[in-house]
Amino acid sequence: MASQRVPPWRVPSARGGPVPDAASVSFRQTGPAVPGGRREIGMWDAAGRAVGRLDYRLCHECRRGWIRNIAVSEHWRGHGLAREALHRALAPAGAYRWYTSRQTADGRRFFAAMAEETAVAFPAPFFGRGARCRHMTGRRARSRQ
Repeated sequence: MASQRVPPWRVPSARGGPVPDAASVSFRQTGPAVPGGRREIGMWDAAGRAVGRLDYRLCHECRRGWIRNIAVSEHWRGHGLAREALHRALAPAGAYRWYTSRQTADGRRFFAAMAEETAVAFPAPFFGRGARCRHMTGRRARSRQ
């Protein structure tokens, strides 16, 4: 008797429950087209539940990007969602200077791996010397947060 193949989202994970099917996650980008404005890439599962978010700013005028926060639900971690979201943010601005906010130990490992993969440096913290962009730090930018 031939064994039936079990879909990956039905196999129990080590944490219990089904393993998420990362291919079913949709990514939606929102944000203003103004320099330095807040942008977001949201991640939703097939049932329409939010499973992650990348919050960032991008200034085409100054050629700078700032990753403010990346968050992925614990159940979905390790499936490449943050990686995919970061690639989407970098797509129109990979040659820009990118910065991050303060990083956790996990964040430092993630950004080190992404720096190696993308050849883009992600120094932290964002407000370090030379990192400021007047469009991201000015009064108008703060009011749009």
